[in-house]
Parts: sequence; structure tokens; C-alpha cells
Amino acid sequence: MISVKNEDLTVLIIDDNSQNLQVALNILSGAGYHLLYAQDGKKGIEITKNSKVDLILLDVLMPKMDGYTVCHQLKEDPSTREIPVIFITIKDDEKDIVKGFECGSVDYVTKPFFPSVLLKRVETHLTLAQTRNRLKDINAHLEEKVQKEIAETRHKDQILFQQSKMASMGEMIANIAHQWRQPLGAINAIAIGLKSKLLLEKFDLSQKEDQTACIQHFDEKLTNIENYTQHLTQTIDDFRNFFKPNREKTHFYISELIQTALNLVSANFKNSDIEIITHIEDARVETFENELLQVVINILNNAKDALCKTTCPPNSLIIVSTKVENGFLSIMIRDSAGGIEKDIMHKIFEPYFTTKHKSHGTGIGLYMSKEIIEKHLQGKLTVENVRYPFKDTTCEGAEFVIKIPLILDS
Repeated sequence: MISVKNEDLTVLIIDDNSQNLQVALNILSGAGYHLLYAQDGKKGIEITKNSKVDLILLDVLMPKMDGYTVCHQLKEDPSTREIPVIFITIKDDEKDIVKGFECGSVDYVTKPFFPSVLLKRVETHLTLAQTRNRLKDINAHLEEKVQKEIAETRHKDQILFQQSKMASMGEMIANIAHQWRQPLGAINAIAIGLKSKLLLEKFDLSQKEDQTACIQHFDEKLTNIENYTQHLTQTIDDFRNFFKPNREKTHFYISELIQTALNLVSANFKNSDIEIITHIEDARVETFENELLQVVINILNNAKDALCKTTCPPNSLIIVSTKVENGFLSIMIRDSAGGIEKDIMHKIFEPYFTTKHKSHGTGIGLYMSKEIIEKHLQGKLTVENVRYPFKDTTCEGAEFVIKIPLILDS
């Protein structure tokens, strides 16, 4: 029984010749390797699959299954294909050497071999194998780290998106309150007026003329209540889609989305003396409607805030225009607030950067707007300062451009 040493690195020798096998074992045992052996190809493959083998010395000329066939089968098996194979052979013809490399071997040693040559070849390829394995471990660790960083970034983006959504929802709720206050007050006044007339018996219902007047009066007032109620219902319809957690692509006309956005911000713009001008080239779009709506509303509100901070423009303008070209829709929103300062222009899409007071801005609106347009809608969101004529004067302000495909790829 040939004794072998137990070491960290295992070398398997497959050779049908007992004398050659013993020589190889004697040479390698002195180097401290853990040695395994087999005297036929089938046994060698079985040992390789059931043991930890770091390198194989494989004889070419063996009965039943030659070394080429053994090497070919080892390289076809995912569990053994990475183990380096060195052929030991008396065949030193160029075609035989090439055939060995084609089967997947990394080297060859001719018989009879010199001990120093065999040791050096084994040492070299074990070192290379260890290096490859270390690189694979490093790559796997790096890949795991990258995937972890990607997951954390996505999680942060989701949090920022939810924060942006909650901030927008807060603005929308305030808008609802503004838009409902006047019709609710009117309904309340009508109800009090009708109740007062009944309590004070302003009508003598025994007289036909008073009956007719009473019916006309109540009909008029109830019609007013119905109109106010329809206005409240329309307001809810405008806001419903904004609050709805919809992540499905829908078809819609951009003119309708722009009008919805303007309806939603109308309360914010009330009494601000801001003139909103639209130049809409209509188009049917297939994309995530609610997310695009959120971005348009955010840019409109930012333009309004910039105008309200500015005291010098002769005209307080927001101009919304659209253009269809080469399968893309561009939405341009420009104001007349003087433009964005050059030293902060490069920062405005950064998370948490804001020029507003902390109590009025989260700093995530434009950052999330860019994330939505570029990552969710496969488009681009850019901004630049522009000068443009209006009536008899020249205006200067910021222009945000949203560019998205008319049909969003799946």
C-alpha cells in the first residue's frame, strides 16, 4: 500500500503503469502534497468527483479509457472542469501535444521526467489555480458587495420616492382644502338662507303667487348647490389619479395631463398674479401617467415659488409647451423668475438640495423628478437659463425640459 501525506493541496495521479505511478508519488511526496492515485481513467474520474482535488497528473496511454477521453469528460462536468490537468506522456509529437491542449489540459510533462521539472510544473499550476480561485472569491465578494450596494441604493431611492410622494400629497391636500373652501362656504350660505326664509315665513304659501315664488327661489338655490357639488366632485376626480398607487402604463393625451396638472395647482397659484400660458402640440402617450403628472406638478410649483421670491420681473409668467419629434415628446416649462444662479445650477438635481426654507421644502422634489423621468420613464430631465421675448419686453428665467418616448419600452 502506497502511503500518502495529508496536506492542504491534493494532487491526483492517474497512470496504469505501477512503476511510473510510484516514481511520481515518490517525487511529489517530498514536496508535502496530499497525494491520491488511480490506475485507470474511470477510477480517476470517480475519485475526482468524490474528493477535493487541486491538480491532476494524467497519463495519456491507458487501456479502455485513454487520457484524452478522461480529460474531455472532466472538462464537460461543471464540478471538475476547473481542475488543472497536466498530461504525463511519452508522446512528444506536436499533434499529440496540441490534442492534449484541445482537450483542456494546461501543460504536459514527457516520460521519463526529471524530478525538478515535474515539481516545478506542479508547483506553477497549483499556484496559478490558487490565484484563480482567490480572484474568483474576490470577484464573488465584489459582486456580492455591488449587489448589496445596488439594493441599498434602490431602497434609499424608494424611501426618497415615498418622501417625495408624501410631500406632494401634502401639497395636494392643501390644494383640495383651498379649492373646496369657497364652494363649501357657498353651499353653507345657501342652506342658511333657505332655512332663514322658512323660519321667518317669508312666503305665504296660501297665496298662489307666493307658492310660485317659493318654488322658483328654492329651485334656483338647489341648482346652485348642485353646481357647487359638481365642482367638488370634479376636484376629487382630478386628485384621484394622483393618489392612486398605479404602476401600470396607460394611454393618455398629453393635453389632458397638462390640464389636470394645472387644475391641481390652481389653488396654489390663486392670488399670485402669475399668468400661465400654454402652447400644446397634442400627442397620445403610453407611459406611467401618475409619475409624469407628479413631475410636471413639482416643476410648476417650483416655478411658482421662484416667481414669488422674485420682485423684479415685469411679467410673472409660466409658459408650458409641448413638441413631438422623432418618436419623443418634449415638455418645456419656463418661468420669468430671472433664472437659476450659476453656482448652484449643477446642484439642483442633488438629493436634499433646496433653496427654500427648511419648513417649506424637502429638497427631494427635483432629485426624485429626475429619477422618475430618467429611470422610470426612460427619458431625460434637463434645465437651463433662457432669455425670450414676451410682448414688448424680454424675459429671463429657468426652462425645464422633460423628454420622454411616446411609447415606453417594456
